[in-house]
Amino acid sequence: MNTTNIFVELVVIGFHTLIGIGIIVLALVGYRNIETEKLLTINLALPVLAIAYIFGILIDRVSDRIFLAQDYKMRPAGSEADLPSFLTMRYYILHKSSDVYAQLEYIRSRLRIARASVFNFMLMTLALLLFVWFQFGKSFTVQNLIILCAVILVIGAILTFASHQSWMGLVKSYSISTIRAYTLLREEEVKSGMENKTGKAKHSA
Repeated sequence: MNTTNIFVELVVIGFHTLIGIGIIVLALVGYRNIETEKLLTINLALPVLAIAYIFGILIDRVSDRIFLAQDYKMRPAGSEADLPSFLTMRYYILHKSSDVYAQLEYIRSRLRIARASVFNFMLMTLALLLFVWFQFGKSFTVQNLIILCAVILVIGAILTFASHQSWMGLVKSYSISTIRAYTLLREEEVKSGMENKTGKAKHSA
């Protein structure tokens, strides 16, 4: 994966985080007096992009630490005992086939976005609940307030669960694909080495 793809991936993650933080800010300070025309200007595009990138790095690292143990548990049984570490396999695949490595990195990129989305959807759900409570708590009836909060919780739970399931599926797909790619490339290397030895032996004879 090239540097541009990694940058875009982190910006996407960070932008989701910014949405959640922005909603929390609006919940606390209000939204009626905010001049959206001044906020939505080209001059703010670069600072927002930079902040989103920073948040993307932070959330990616935090989510990686949170899900690290579960990540290891979902890897195919016996892979750690019979094969080298995933980092070693990744470097080997990169050395032998950049095209195969690029395909694996594409899966890994989607994996990181799905993993961070679990955190971001929980953040957005909490942010929306705060926004409804602080901004509409006095104007809505208790019944309508409860219904709206319940709808937000259900939608947030569905999106969070869907992101987690997507992450789990991508982890399994990435693990299996990495092992298969490493095994095939290793077998090709061994086979090529044996053919070279055979060719040299015939030539010597």
